[in-house]
Parts: sequence; structure tokens; C-alpha cells
Amino acid sequence: MTISRNLTRYLTQQHVPYDTVTHSHSCTAMQSAIASNIQSSQVAKAVVVHDPLENYLMAVIPAGRRLHLRVLEDLVDKPLKLATEEDLANRFPDCETGAIPPMGPAFNMEMIWDDQLLSCQDIFLEAGDHTTLVHVSGEGFQTLAADAMHDRISQPVRNDF
Repeated sequence: MTISRNLTRYLTQQHVPYDTVTHSHSCTAMQSAIASNIQSSQVAKAVVVHDPLENYLMAVIPAGRRLHLRVLEDLVDKPLKLATEEDLANRFPDCETGAIPPMGPAFNMEMIWDDQLLSCQDIFLEAGDHTTLVHVSGEGFQTLAADAMHDRISQPVRNDF
């Protein structure tokens, strides 16, 4: 598997130019950044959450950060829980487990993205497998996410040693 069919279709429909970057197998967006020699701040990852009524929302944040769930709950004014891999399997049938492209509209899912991505000239997205990233310009990403809300929804990862 390479790039998700849904993601390819969405990129084409939105007329956003893109290319792909192949890297060694990785299990996380952070590992993809390292394997591709790309700054983690430029690699966007998807964190999918849901409310008690099973309404799903995709939060898109830089690979080197973590979702600030309480901030997101305040923004949407609902309690939220992280979706499990089992929850996501049926929603992303053309993607490998754990390699969800961070582009909610491509999968008919509401999306909110982190303001940290505003300053990126280039953004790399998981493509749907564990060996490919999709590269778009920062402007292209903002075009793709134009209908989505954005705010400061992430925080630095803490290292407690």
C-alpha cells in the first residue's frame, strides 16, 4: 500500500500539488520525520477523538508535540476521548493501522488543526502506510484545511526521566 486513495482523490479535487517522500518503515509520525530527515515540526500527524455520541473529530498537530485534550474539549465544548485503533479501522479502510493521513475532509471527518503548522513553508503528511509521506506546501495545506478550525491545540512532549 502507498498513498491512500481517499487522500489522493482529495488532493486532486482541491488542485493542490504534492509529491511523495519514501522512507524506511516507521511506526509513528516522529519516526517518519527522523527516517526522512525532516524536522518534526513539519510532519503533521492525526489524533482522532470522539465525543460520547460517537461523533469523530481529527486533530492535526506536529509530530513532535502532543494533543492538549482539555484545550480541545474547551474549544468544542464537549468531553472527548481518544479513538482506539479498533474505532478507526472501518473509518480508514484504505490505510494501514496507525498510518492515518492527517486530512479529515479526505475521509469525511471534521478536522481542527494546530496553529503551530501556520509557520511551516512545507508540510509532510502520513500517506496511509508506514513508508510514505505526502509533501505539500504550507499554502497548499492551508488550502486543503481551509474549512477547518485551527487553534493552539498541542503542547510540547514532556520527557520525565
